[in-house]
Amino acid sequence: MKNLSGKLFGISYIKIIALLIAFLFLIVFSGFSKFLDKQAETFLSKLGGESTPDSNIVIINISENDIVTVGPWPIKRSYYALLIKSLSDLKVKSIGLEVFLSARFVTQSMYDNLLTKEIGKAGNVVLGSTAGSINLSNSVYVTDSLSYPSSKLLNEKLKTGHLNFLDDGTIKIPLVIKTRQETEKAFSLQLTGKNLPVNDIEVNIFSPWKKFKNYSLLEYFDLLQNQRDSLRFLKDKIILIGISAPQLAFFITSAFDEEVPGVALHAFAVDNIINERWINNNYVLFSAIIFLLFLFSIALFTEGKSTKKILTVYISIFILFIILSLILLKFSFLKLSYPYFIAPAAFLVVAELILYVNKSRNILIGALAEAQVLKTVLKSKEGELVKLQKELDVSSDESPHLLQKIKTLKEDISRLREKEEDQSAADIDTDIKPENFYGIVYKSKIMANVVDLVKRTAPEEANILVLGESGTGKELVAKAIHSLSTRRNKNFIAVNCGALSDSLLESELFGHVKGAFTGAATDKTGRFEAADNGTIFLDEIAETSENFQVKLLRILQAGEFEKVGSSKTEHVNLRIVAATNKDLESAVKEKKFREDLYYRLNVIKIELPPLRNRKEDIELLVNYFVGKESKDFRISNSGYKSLKNYQWKGNVRELEAVIKRACILVKSSGRNLIQLSDLPKEIVKETSIDFDDLVLESLRQKKFSHSSVTETARELGNVNRTLVSENFRGVCLKTLVENDFHLANIVEFISETDDPEVRERVKNKIEIFIQNIENDVKNIPGKDFENVKSKLISKYKNLPQRFHFYLDEVIKHYL
Repeated sequence: MKNLSGKLFGISYIKIIALLIAFLFLIVFSGFSKFLDKQAETFLSKLGGESTPDSNIVIINISENDIVTVGPWPIKRSYYALLIKSLSDLKVKSIGLEVFLSARFVTQSMYDNLLTKEIGKAGNVVLGSTAGSINLSNSVYVTDSLSYPSSKLLNEKLKTGHLNFLDDGTIKIPLVIKTRQETEKAFSLQLTGKNLPVNDIEVNIFSPWKKFKNYSLLEYFDLLQNQRDSLRFLKDKIILIGISAPQLAFFITSAFDEEVPGVALHAFAVDNIINERWINNNYVLFSAIIFLLFLFSIALFTEGKSTKKILTVYISIFILFIILSLILLKFSFLKLSYPYFIAPAAFLVVAELILYVNKSRNILIGALAEAQVLKTVLKSKEGELVKLQKELDVSSDESPHLLQKIKTLKEDISRLREKEEDQSAADIDTDIKPENFYGIVYKSKIMANVVDLVKRTAPEEANILVLGESGTGKELVAKAIHSLSTRRNKNFIAVNCGALSDSLLESELFGHVKGAFTGAATDKTGRFEAADNGTIFLDEIAETSENFQVKLLRILQAGEFEKVGSSKTEHVNLRIVAATNKDLESAVKEKKFREDLYYRLNVIKIELPPLRNRKEDIELLVNYFVGKESKDFRISNSGYKSLKNYQWKGNVRELEAVIKRACILVKSSGRNLIQLSDLPKEIVKETSIDFDDLVLESLRQKKFSHSSVTETARELGNVNRTLVSENFRGVCLKTLVENDFHLANIVEFISETDDPEVRERVKNKIEIFIQNIENDVKNIPGKDFENVKSKLISKYKNLPQRFHFYLDEVIKHYL
């Protein structure tokens, strides 16, 4: 007892305080507790997998297609009458109509009377009613009003059940609701004909809702007419009829579906009642108390243990918690107080981390001392080099031994300096406040001139042409123009013309009418119409066809166009900002772009400089993008120099992506310093040349000729020809993924020349790689990546391991 007391008081106060804070936090912030409870239950449900719904429950849902075919909504009640009559003829056990038949929607009284008559004849139909505000008073659910369906108003003997449920993070259905004069059972309870000894049930949604046997309305009628025998199994089944159309049904989310329609919710409730598998939450409070005592004992047990043992203990208890919770929920439908374990345990782990950090201060001091030793050694070797250089200067002859010693010393200093620079953060002035013009970050004079031009021209109504390489910020400029114009309160619409085929581009921009082409089920508003009185940004305008350019010219001249499939002329008033990374003047000369359209667009021309021409902005942009990811992250001197010296063919967009990637790697490694190892190889190749660089450089020198692979293999020391070709394939796949499958950019990077013949050779090689993968993927049935990958294992055989990830991504792209 004395020993236990000593241990108890030896526990760090921070652990006890952490547990108490966690419990108080959950009590005070009940919303967070409910959220955590919902997330935990969802996780356990997914982990436990699906269960099979009761086969005696069948759903007939009114889908969007049903409404389009037999509509409009509300559909004629004669359909419900026919449905109930046919189900009654099939001798079903009971029928639940989840659709609330409001009296104000009755347009033809004869249909309503017919429906009421059929419901009365069937004798086993339950109609849905709705209650007003529901409150729990003295363990009884009470409401201020009850609304009955029109058929109930015509025949008071018809059965009804309320459709209400309570959603406070979990879905509860009050089994009985009372008003001053009336008592109404739940819809699901009324359908089963049972009485339960509880006031409510928490609905257990244990599978996707479509795992119930279910038919759409038209599917059911089709079977009734053509394959009636296939419906005979409905005898003695419980049938629920309701809406699943997205515009009309109400939905909840579950662990298995983003959208569960109301009719499916009540089907789960019926299943829960029949099989007594609703969620039992009677032990939530008891489990919360047990968890508090258990975690307190864990804090006692881990006192003084090593970090490894503490980590093992916490991992073990989390695994045990998940297993226990899963077993109880899956097989006993018993729910524990998940938040009162997860949050306190998390707080306890944080407390352990704080203690660990405090304990590790001496280790950190030691690490700093090592860094100082590195600097001392470097300084010592530099001093020794100076001494040897002086000795060589005064020597009458050049001693080979002395020369070798100097060479070795220089190599040592170079390695030490490189290591030191990669270990220390670059001296970037974080106090400099960058100019941020609608997302365009800069300090260079050349960008200041661009911004000034935008400010001066944006308020005017003239069309603007923005020129610049990919990634220079053309869309940001277009948004800035819109924001500074008189149209700022209207729509800004951006369209990438190069991403769509000619026909799709016309449909996207001009819109289409119903029936204009196969698949045009409804009228569609085009982007020009959506941008009326606002601004439209047409990116990659040079990629459009001549036919489209003629139609665009008409909009520029008169503001007129026709929707696809229509002869009616539409009128719009909008400002066009066009952009391209191509040389439009050359395209005009080559008759690839209409001259009259060019001059209509080129009223004001804004040229964005590539990042390599505004290198003074790189420091600012690096600091800005790193700061966006984390204020604690820094970049090493070596890393910063590599970024500064890189040519940035993808410009600012590429720089942002590189920084984001580096920050992810740094974060996953538990560091806060971005180093060379976190940067793509093509950026640090000046610092470290690898085999891929040697292969690519050799192939470039040989202009990617037919024999270039064989010659490269011989040049690199008679290596295997397959090694060279597979490294080249890997580089192409990597470049493909990193350039978002933009073939022109990939060809430009791989070929690194303006020679059209070389570019064509490279393009053909890359297209062969792509087509081989695309064709093989199409020939394999199914969309499951792992299955497809297992069938394409030969494509991975000789490909270096470092490129396997990129092959994965290419396969996924074509799935």
